[in-house]
Amino acid sequence: MKKKLLITFCTLLLVSGCKDVKLNNGENAVVTFKEGGISSNELYKSLKDVYGGEKIMDLIDAYLLKDLYKETQDEKTYVKQTIKSVKENASSMGVDLNLYLSYYYGVADEDAFKDYLSLNYKRDLWKNDYAKEIVTDKQIEEYYDSEVYGDIDASMILITIDANSDDEDAKKEAENKALDKAKDIIAKLKDGEDFASLAKKNSEDESTAANGGSLGFVNSDDVNSEVWSALLNMKDGNYSSEPVKSSKGYYVLYRTSQKDKPELDDKLKETIIEKVAEEMASETGFSIKAQKALREKNEMKFIDTDLEKSYNELITAYEKQQSSN
Repeated sequence: MKKKLLITFCTLLLVSGCKDVKLNNGENAVVTFKEGGISSNELYKSLKDVYGGEKIMDLIDAYLLKDLYKETQDEKTYVKQTIKSVKENASSMGVDLNLYLSYYYGVADEDAFKDYLSLNYKRDLWKNDYAKEIVTDKQIEEYYDSEVYGDIDASMILITIDANSDDEDAKKEAENKALDKAKDIIAKLKDGEDFASLAKKNSEDESTAANGGSLGFVNSDDVNSEVWSALLNMKDGNYSSEPVKSSKGYYVLYRTSQKDKPELDDKLKETIIEKVAEEMASETGFSIKAQKALREKNEMKFIDTDLEKSYNELITAYEKQQSSN
């Protein structure tokens, strides 16, 4: 990140500094000695060879994304909140903001940091949109076959684990106590007691206890994964034979019925595309793939072969780093 700061500074130097001072060969000077000096062309070539790939990559993406994604209120809020957080961090450390930004983000000042945040925000937007673009019909069908189910009418009794202490023995004791209570409820169900009545008396989930533990019709997005998995493996008209553990505690579940699997219509396809794309976008290395696709889509061509080489080397390095992770 410090490289970005360095090359930005030097670019400004090349554009605005020392143009009136010439060397014997006629080139603009950035440093002079008693005899001769260093030209802006020499400095530019040196910087281009070392930092050119990284800088040109940012310039390319900023150019391609600025028209593709206009600034929204969400982006403004994200930038504003991030800058506020960074300022608070710098202040708590007793560090000058520009020094903090230089060290941690490789930018010169707050304005440059805003540009940095805006660019990365738009890169994320493109990454997600690109993922949606490349979802295939096969992926949609596979997700539909394996992940789409009819809604399940279910009820629950939640027994939470009352353990606020950091003491491991106390936590274990609280967990065992909750488990024993859940098992006791299941034993009462086996003896013929009513699920709704037991839920009203015992469930620690305030939103459902008064209604006899009824969740209504739910699907995978409505309940945690442990509960959903258990419901899928239950038969209609049955309660869970064992307590279902989750981060909230232990559940006793009852499955009333299940609706038929929904048709794969356009609306459901859009939902599936969103989910598949979200999974793809979170994969290691997908960001690099998305940015490469954006540049290729816009028929990017390098005129400067040295910069092209630096760019390709940087892409290769990023890809190797991601694959190793």
